[in-house]
This record gives sequence, C-alpha cells and structure tokens, in this order.
Amino acid sequence: MPRYANLGERLIANSRLGDVPTYADQPCWIWIGEVNRNRSGMLYGRLSMRYKKGPRKGKHYKMMAHRASMQAFHQGKRVTPRTVIMHLCNNSLCINPAHLMGGTQSRNVRQCVADGRHKTPFRREATCND
Repeated sequence: MPRYANLGERLIANSRLGDVPTYADQPCWIWIGEVNRNRSGMLYGRLSMRYKKGPRKGKHYKMMAHRASMQAFHQGKRVTPRTVIMHLCNNSLCINPAHLMGGTQSRNVRQCVADGRHKTPFRREATCND
C-alpha cells in the first residue's frame, strides 16, 4: 500500500473526476475505493484510518470518505460526530470539497426535500367509516 504525505493526497489518489460538471461548474470527485451501502441503499465511500495518539494509538478505524475530505480540505472546519456533511451535488460518492458543506440533520433533510430526493414511505390514507 503506498504512503501518502497527507490525507488530501490519499483522497485525491483514490478518486476520479466525474464526466460532467454537476455543481458550481465543477466535476465531482468520484470515490473509487471501498464503499458502504446505507439503509436506504445509497453508496458512500469509506476508508481505513489509524489513531495518531491516545490509548488507541495505531489501532484502525473506518471513516466516511466525504467526512475525511471535509477535514482534509476545509482547514479550520471542525467535523464532530454530530456534524452532518451535506452533498450539494446530490452524489453520495463525491468527495470534492467544493461540493460538501457541514450542517445539521434537519438542514440536510430540508435540502433533500427541496431537491426532490426525499423518499416518503407508502402511507395508507385514513378513511372515515360512518
């Protein structure tokens, strides 16, 4: 496995440019490494990382590629466990930092509904039997 100078180089090496510009006239950086399928069937990039300090130093853990991209390229932006990374291009495998934005879960759902991607489960209409 090759060694990279930093996380940004590793992310770029494990992605490819998308065919067409999709957001802000920039193409997506499509993750070509390991992927993870969530409950709704969407694919997200995933990579293995190591703890750098503390009692777990040297141990491996998995991190979502778009969250790693946000940490690597948006200097000064803190990514906490409660932070949701929104894909402005609506491509879950995209790791282009220009297409990513931090936010809350409710803001992410509002964006999803506004873009027409929200899936509402089938509901039966309530009927009134008089």
